[in-house]
Amino acid sequence: MECQTVLFFNVEEETCVARCLERAKGSNRSDDKEDVIRNRLRVYAEESKPVVELYRQFGRVREVDGGRDLADVWADTRKAMLPEVSFMIGPNASGKSTLSKQLCERTNMISIRFHEWLKAEGLCDEADEELVVMQLIKRLSCEVAPRVLLVDFPQTEFQAKFFMRNCCEPKDVFMLQCSKDVCQERMIAVGPNSPGYLPSALLSKKIKMYNEHCQTLKPYL
Repeated sequence: MECQTVLFFNVEEETCVARCLERAKGSNRSDDKEDVIRNRLRVYAEESKPVVELYRQFGRVREVDGGRDLADVWADTRKAMLPEVSFMIGPNASGKSTLSKQLCERTNMISIRFHEWLKAEGLCDEADEELVVMQLIKRLSCEVAPRVLLVDFPQTEFQAKFFMRNCCEPKDVFMLQCSKDVCQERMIAVGPNSPGYLPSALLSKKIKMYNEHCQTLKPYL
């Protein structure tokens, strides 16, 4: 299996030595003596660290400052292990399906379609927003792909704020603009047998709701 991500904890040598010597207090570990520690660090610098630099050339290294406080290191590590995330939003029939497919093919991303994901998880559009976003973050924490495009997410300013506070900020936000008339013309063109087809009245309702949410969502993003 090809390596997708290298997690690199960057710590100064003196910090490593001091931590190991502190660990050695009250123990009988023979490998926690200063000369042994420095020799291990030398071997690491000569043999292991070049691997990090190799993968850095391919943009696969996620570096964490390991010299900080433990809580800060954990927070940075958690973020480093998440994929790079982008958002794509727009009204129904604005072209998200076509554009997201082409974008993912050209940039080696995978897409997660928010509404399809909700259905697969047994959730609905009316589900508690905090619960939904936390479930989505959990899904992303298990993702091995380096880049993910979230299609039709976020739906509201609350979802955007909660996601960015508890997960990460998006690399890019793609917001498709399309008039109601054009969206309806496209929906009629694909026909009622097409997946995702919506009757005119329901389409109008969803477009109206999208535009209402965008009044606060768009400025925030």
